[in-house]
Amino acid sequence: MATLPQNDNGCGWLNILNKRVHRASLSKDINAKWLIVGAGYSGLAAALTLAENLPNDEIVLIDANAAGEGASARNSGYLVDTTLNDGHLSDTGLKSYQQKYELNKKAADNLKQMVDKYNIICDWNECGKFYASSTFDNELKLNNFIELLDKLNLENQFFNQQDLAAQLGTGFYKMAVKTFGGAMLQPAALARGLIDALPHNVSLYEHTPVVKIKHGDKHIVSCAHGEITADNLIIAVNGFMPSLKIKSDRAFPLLLTASLTRPLTDDEQKHMNEAQEWGVLSANHMGATLRYTSDKRLMIRNTVEVSSSLRLNDHDLKKRKAIHLAGLKVRFPFLADDVIAHSWSGITCISANNANVFDEIYKNCWAIGCYNGGGVGLANLFGQEIAYQALNKSSDVKKLIDARPKPNWLPPQPVLNWGVRLKLAKDKFKATEEV
Repeated sequence: MATLPQNDNGCGWLNILNKRVHRASLSKDINAKWLIVGAGYSGLAAALTLAENLPNDEIVLIDANAAGEGASARNSGYLVDTTLNDGHLSDTGLKSYQQKYELNKKAADNLKQMVDKYNIICDWNECGKFYASSTFDNELKLNNFIELLDKLNLENQFFNQQDLAAQLGTGFYKMAVKTFGGAMLQPAALARGLIDALPHNVSLYEHTPVVKIKHGDKHIVSCAHGEITADNLIIAVNGFMPSLKIKSDRAFPLLLTASLTRPLTDDEQKHMNEAQEWGVLSANHMGATLRYTSDKRLMIRNTVEVSSSLRLNDHDLKKRKAIHLAGLKVRFPFLADDVIAHSWSGITCISANNANVFDEIYKNCWAIGCYNGGGVGLANLFGQEIAYQALNKSSDVKKLIDARPKPNWLPPQPVLNWGVRLKLAKDKFKATEEV
């Protein structure tokens, strides 16, 4: 199996939190009734669910890096229910869209319950989000989106350039549709809160990468300095599934990079019309994602790429930072050249048809992941639901998951990489003004 990359140290969401003391790595052979591989949102939710239902059982949770500091801490912090329906990583047709919305809505509601239950402080703000365009080319797309939302009685509002500028503090965008479900949040703080909520019967081992998995009546998971023999195994590694030779013909990882500024000065905030917290997703496939946070920072994500190493070296990350700065300054020309304080990379996982992985891949071995950019809510929900399935507990949510399509077949490498690179290049060309 491929060696999983170590996370870089630039993640702004993590760096603005207090440092936590990491748990020890596995250093001996152990037996476990329950083993979960991957301590991101999905693995943490699965561990919490198993532990609460089996308070006398020990649950072992391992992660190749620091728990909660991979993709779960490195995303843009959008908890979405409605997604732009344009046929690109989304669902066409009213019925398909409604099924996806119902699952996303359940995921959002479920996460809100978890945040309240464990008293997680993660800057939760139900401020809605904007699907915005810097050109008039997307007017028909946005109008069709409004029509779809109206058919489902989902609250939305259209903004022209003038009204949008008053909301965002920039005249860069020509139009937008605002949707009101879901929330904006601090993704690393959410992950940290889930880690802190783990009860005494969950044993967490960090910096414990998997070297090999052998399936049978018992599952033998070999790690760098120890071996775990498990009766039941849940694999929740999302974009790293192909690295573990799981669903490699169904799921595909992409590398994203983002930057977060220092808090804006009082003068800079005045230039932005004293705007309140907002989130902007692009109406173009490869357009930039932006946030203006409650503590007056700007975040931008405007690069997506295929990467065999699934991480960037410092030189390449510096290049992406320059792209982020250019994207910020075209929207906010008053910003200084040194406004960016943090830059980082992270992994997302997609399928060819916007489908998710939720399967028993061997007897008493389950795999979940492939959230197609919507992992804040779905990852938590899938972690909880796969635990219920492993416990043979029925669930109404499971019916919603079963109603969704399964991931389509993907071609083998290197054809897959070539095809994805070509698709990304075409989308990037169309979205040049949005970057």
